Amino acid sequence: MQFSIPTLQFTDFLVFASAGTIFVCNWLLHRERDAFLLFGVSFLNCAAMSVSFVDFGAYGDVLSTLGWSVAGSLFWAGLRRFDGLPPVTRTMMALLALPTGTHLVLAAAGLPPDTVNLGSTFAYACHEAAIAYYALRQAQAKGPTRLIVGVALAVIPVAICLPLLPVPDRLSQLPVVLLFVSDHVTTIVLTMCILSLEADKAHVALARLARTDALTGALNRQGLAYEVRLQPREAGVIVADLDHFKSINDRFGHAGGDAVLREFTRRAAMVLPADGRIARLGGEEFALLLPGQDINATTFIAERLRNAVACATVAWKEAGIPFTVSVGVAMLAAGEALESVFDQADAALYRAKTEGRNRVRVA
Repeated sequence: MQFSIPTLQFTDFLVFASAGTIFVCNWLLHRERDAFLLFGVSFLNCAAMSVSFVDFGAYGDVLSTLGWSVAGSLFWAGLRRFDGLPPVTRTMMALLALPTGTHLVLAAAGLPPDTVNLGSTFAYACHEAAIAYYALRQAQAKGPTRLIVGVALAVIPVAICLPLLPVPDRLSQLPVVLLFVSDHVTTIVLTMCILSLEADKAHVALARLARTDALTGALNRQGLAYEVRLQPREAGVIVADLDHFKSINDRFGHAGGDAVLREFTRRAAMVLPADGRIARLGGEEFALLLPGQDINATTFIAERLRNAVACATVAWKEAGIPFTVSVGVAMLAAGEALESVFDQADAALYRAKTEGRNRVRVA
């Protein structure tokens, strides 16, 4: 069985070069995606290696071992940056040096070329297996697409070792062909999966942006409704309205008013339980959702919120901006419409306003 190795080299080059170009072009358009630069350089390095060395399945040249190890390490660094981690660790550096170091040590010991190749191949396979292990370890928390990335990477060390297997003479080229095919398939799969994961990231970020108030970082009304759907159980609801907020804007300007809104959000977050949520309903009106809290606990937290707001002014330029908040409390039953509870809490809030502000009232 005869195969054209030069043709396989050429197709290998095309696949690697295409993937590398895709990632580098993406990085040029979005410079903050430094992981894509690392992916791109890794694949372009593979493209150069695929036409520079004809001894596929053998690593008789130390530069071959070094080049392929560098390509794998660049991809590993890209995965780590994609995960928001530092790109390089000491373990990675040691594994990068392992294949080349193994080759140099065995060659210096005067061992036969076949033995040098055997040791270099296993060392290189260990390097690639470590990359696959990293990806698979992260897959449990990151979903099925990331699992596919880990599986594709796990194919590489297996394919690297295929040419070492004893096969009949008439099939002697088959392991090398399978190595080429694994290069093609894993490169395409990895490229598609990473682009898919990046698209998922963008979708999640856009969805979060649509549910978040840009000024304060709190949820907006839509975001709060989404949280209620996620946690369909009894919850305490607090509606808070900053007192005399128009006068704050008139005296300190809208920038001063914005500072007060952000500081209120910060202080409210401090009194929230771990699973509590805060949302800006509009203007100077906010809502706090307290899943699993009864009316007594919700009222207690509302009082803590009122005290946290009134206890200190907001630092603004050379002055401090004093402000207080009026609060209405109501209970959300499991499955109840959020708007109906807002009506109850708003009625309690109105009583707090008419009775002098800076107080808590319960529906």
